[in-house]
Amino acid sequence: MLKTSAHCPQTYTKEDADTSFSAARWLEYFLDNKQNRTVTQFSDDLSISQELQEPLIRSLQRFQIGETGEGKHLKKFAKEKKDPIYEQCIDLFLKEEHSHARILAEMIAALDGNLITWHWSDLVFILLRRALGLKTEIFILLIAEIVGKCFYLQCARNLKNERLSDTFSVIVLDEIAHVEFHCDFLRTELITYPQPVRYAIYWAWATLFYAASLVFVLDHRLALAGLEVSQRKFLDDCSTTFHRAASRALAI
Repeated sequence: MLKTSAHCPQTYTKEDADTSFSAARWLEYFLDNKQNRTVTQFSDDLSISQELQEPLIRSLQRFQIGETGEGKHLKKFAKEKKDPIYEQCIDLFLKEEHSHARILAEMIAALDGNLITWHWSDLVFILLRRALGLKTEIFILLIAEIVGKCFYLQCARNLKNERLSDTFSVIVLDEIAHVEFHCDFLRTELITYPQPVRYAIYWAWATLFYAASLVFVLDHRLALAGLEVSQRKFLDDCSTTFHRAASRALAI
C-alpha cells in the first residue's frame, strides 16, 4: 500500500491559483527529503512470480537508464535564470533521480537481471528535451516523470513483495513532489501568457504526452499484464495525472 509522507508537498488545490513559485520553499523540501530519506539496499534475491520477473526487469532497465542522466542541459538552462537557490533545487532534484537509478539497479541485480547501456526511448526523450530552452526541457521531462510515477504506483500496489512495494512507494512520493516542483516553476513562468496561448501550449503538450503514453503501453505491455493492470486503466491513470499537472502548470 502506498504510504504518505509528512515531507511531501500538499496536493494542488484551487486555492493555490495565485501562489508564486518559491525556490526557497522547494529547497527546504529537497533538503528535508534528503535528510529523512530511507536508505534502501537489495543485497539478496527478490522473490516474485516467474511470469512477471522477466518483463518487469525489461521495464525497470528502461527506467533505470532514464534516471541516470547527468542533467547538463537542465543545469545550464537553470543557471541562465540567475537564481542560485533554484539551481540548488535542480541539483538536488537530479540527485534524487540518481538515487532512484541506484535503487532500480539494485532491484534489477536482485532479480537476476543486467543493466543496459542505452534504449531508443531514452534517446528520443533526450533529443526532445534539448530542442529549445528550459521550459521545453521541463515540459518533456514532465512527460517521463508522470508516466514513471504511474508505473511505479502500479508496482507499489500490485507487486506481491513487501520490500519492493515499500520501495516503489517511496519513489512514487518523490515523483509526486518532482511533478509539483516543475509545475510550480512553469506556472510562474507562464502565468503572464494570454489564456489562448496557454491553451495552445496545453494541446501541443497533451499531444506529445498521449503519444508517449501509448508508445509506453505498447512497449511495456507484458509488465503491465504481469502486474494485472489493463492498458486502458493505465492510460486513464496517466491521463488523469497529466491533466492535473497541466492545469497546475498552465493555470487553466
